[in-house]
Amino acid sequence: MGRAAEFFTPVLTGRCRVRAVISLSASRDGSDRLAASWPAKASATVAALAKAARTLIGTAPSAVYLPVSQWGLPLLRDVLLVLLAKLAGSTTVLHLHGAQLPARLAASRTLRASLGGCHWIVLSEEVAQQLRACGCRTASVTVLRNPAPPAAPPAPEPAPSRTLRVGWIGTMSRVKGFDLVCAAVDTLKREGLEVEFRVAGMRHDVPLSRMACVDDDLGVLDLSEALSFWSKVDVFVLPARWVEGLPFVLLEGLQARCAVAATPSPGSAELFGQGCVEPVRAMAESVAGFLKACVDDIDDIRRRQQKAWEELRPRYEPDRVTEEFVRFWQNLGLARQR
Repeated sequence: MGRAAEFFTPVLTGRCRVRAVISLSASRDGSDRLAASWPAKASATVAALAKAARTLIGTAPSAVYLPVSQWGLPLLRDVLLVLLAKLAGSTTVLHLHGAQLPARLAASRTLRASLGGCHWIVLSEEVAQQLRACGCRTASVTVLRNPAPPAAPPAPEPAPSRTLRVGWIGTMSRVKGFDLVCAAVDTLKREGLEVEFRVAGMRHDVPLSRMACVDDDLGVLDLSEALSFWSKVDVFVLPARWVEGLPFVLLEGLQARCAVAATPSPGSAELFGQGCVEPVRAMAESVAGFLKACVDDIDDIRRRQQKAWEELRPRYEPDRVTEEFVRFWQNLGLARQR
């Protein structure tokens, strides 16, 4: 789950008796700008399965909490982990930090049988409805939002006159639409509009030639450095080609009072439905259209989005999300009362 794991894992370990925490992440071999190699991912998968098997056999935990993946090798790993947990008689809780898996479950009887009977935590009512409709037998389905990060400082650094500051933070990949943002920024620059493009994160499958329009590449930032990044950004766009969940970057952008746009997703349905995030298509022309609208009147876009976000923000407060997460474990009879 990445960012979400950094929030939910301490809550779980603080309120439940956790016998082991198994890392599912692969090492990037010292490179902070590129994704992990396939050998590293395969090695991490084998290590996670081996440690899980030893833990299940040696400690017989009452429950297994698993941030479930949605495709490829990670999903195969998670299916095997669920099967191991079932053999050990453990209650299995799957935290679906995305919105693609219900469609895969609907298309695969084997996958439904493997993941059937688990408790599920999902991001929105829309994902919950899709999961219930896919034919997978569930013990329960609980909606739990991601927590909003701390708000950016109230007095961000002022933008240069007439310059639109576009930002990207996160993995620079085609599935997330990074190349589309690059193409849109390049279009605006060729048309003579004043645009500044600042990026931070790992570069995955986007060639360096596509990044010629980038004005400032900050590399991978620590979470503590994120507020500084957002204070120098006016606009954030996530034109993902795949079905996103509820990305933390959308919440961060809203907290920083940026103008925010993305391709609609069931995981973020509430944000789109209330008007917090502008919908765009996964096309460079659509992204460029939104950026031009920001050049024309970004204050109006931000004002509308912030009014909608103020109404929704209480549902995403970290304390509220924590309470709902703990209540889930209490309902299973596994959380310690305080």
